Amino acid sequence: MDSDAYRRAWRREHGRHSWNVVTSRGCPYGCNWCAKPVFGRRYAQRSPAAVAEELRRLKADVGPDHIWFADDIFGLTARWISAFADEVRARDARIPFMIQCRADLITPSVARSLALAGCEEVWMGVESGSQRILDAMEKNTAVDEVRRATRALRDYGIRACWFLQLGYPSEQWEDVIATRDLVREERPDDIGVSVAYPLPGTKFHAAVQAQLGARTNWEETGDLAMLFQGTYTTAFYRQLRDALHDESRDGADDERWFELGEAAAAHRSAQPVGIGDAEL
Repeated sequence: MDSDAYRRAWRREHGRHSWNVVTSRGCPYGCNWCAKPVFGRRYAQRSPAAVAEELRRLKADVGPDHIWFADDIFGLTARWISAFADEVRARDARIPFMIQCRADLITPSVARSLALAGCEEVWMGVESGSQRILDAMEKNTAVDEVRRATRALRDYGIRACWFLQLGYPSEQWEDVIATRDLVREERPDDIGVSVAYPLPGTKFHAAVQAQLGARTNWEETGDLAMLFQGTYTTAFYRQLRDALHDESRDGADDERWFELGEAAAAHRSAQPVGIGDAEL
């Protein structure tokens, strides 16, 4: 592999050279909208020493400025992450990195170990600020866990970033506001906003399949386009996406959210799928 070509391209476009590493495969959790039919729930994990040794070799042979650990869930346990930090330091293999993880797995001790290993950014699947929606997703996380994880990461100088999901069946305006309030109160360092997307083989897909028609994949949809009738229209969810991004960057804008609330009723779908209707 011509790593120099990658280095030149990355540094030209982003100012630093990032490199992907994978330490595990799969996810043992059961969110009812996620890609379990593709990957299953088995979780296969490399040893902390093996991953640290790969970083040492990369540091010596390639010299990336940054690592993106592309695991669905990095580390999984506090013990693995602590051992990984020890192995990295023992090998002088520290390279700044980012990971994806669950909010309920990030404790102060985990955040400390991640910081010692070189972590600079964690993306968490927060999804919603509404506990009712999280429960409907079978996410098995609590809103308070999101708060604690975000604060723990920040205490150790790690950027706390959130994935948010709009449009899950039965979402109402108060659920959207709960998400807005969580962003407003905790101020994540960055957010990514998507709409609920039905992946074939999931319980969620089975519940909304009757509304999908011929649309079956990403090639048949657009940016934040709803494939089924959620509570609101695609156009309105795009407005909410933009408002959430601005909220996370610029702070509270009550007038804007008042106007969105006034417009919400006019953007409701004709036959929205509800949680009870979907039998999720």
